[in-house]
Amino acid sequence: MLQRYFWKLLPKRQRAFLLARLPAHERQIVNKAMSGNLRFPDYFRQRACLFIHVPKCAGSSLCAALFDNGRPGHLPLHWYEQQFPREYAESFKFSFVRDPLERAYSAYAFLRGNPLGKRDQAAQQMVGKYRDFDDFVSHWLHPDNLHKLLHFVPQTDFLINSLGHLEMDFIGRQERLEEDFRALCERLGNDARLPHLNATQKREQGTIRDFCNTRTRRLVRRAYQRDYQLLGYE
Repeated sequence: MLQRYFWKLLPKRQRAFLLARLPAHERQIVNKAMSGNLRFPDYFRQRACLFIHVPKCAGSSLCAALFDNGRPGHLPLHWYEQQFPREYAESFKFSFVRDPLERAYSAYAFLRGNPLGKRDQAAQQMVGKYRDFDDFVSHWLHPDNLHKLLHFVPQTDFLINSLGHLEMDFIGRQERLEEDFRALCERLGNDARLPHLNATQKREQGTIRDFCNTRTRRLVRRAYQRDYQLLGYE
């Protein structure tokens, strides 16, 4: 309570300055803690589950299908572990992930090609400075920059517990979204249908590997090395 009180006393510009010093996914934790809304979501409690929403991995569609558009935000697994230990232990923990190269392109295209709210405008302006995806990866998508923008934080940073281990009961893949969603619904005892929300504007037929150069693929591989290893995208 006192922490929240003193946080609110800080001028807005000073709060923004302090938050900017944190990794992007940790800013979510601070904002949640200071909001005063520290409750385990009822839509998780009702289904005895815990969904970790990794950015740009079909999370909006999953929330619409399973939680009546409930929005848990992009909070990492270890936050739930520390804040709600009993619910954490009793919950079926799941998430969806994506090929790191496809995800990086999806985040880039989303920021580049959509009208966005105030929260994402700085990120949109940043990616707009680059000629194309190859140029963006070459000049910005380096390991030191990944935690500056939520859209590009490595997926495994959301999925590890306080000891740094993956501790998920189910990890679906966007590459087989419909199939894995049906398998998930069977585990949850649900017969929901999956809408498609926040889809990146369609490109030509093929994968991003067909449109980016070899150096781009190598740089993305270097930036997201742990995602490739731990999520099985070798």
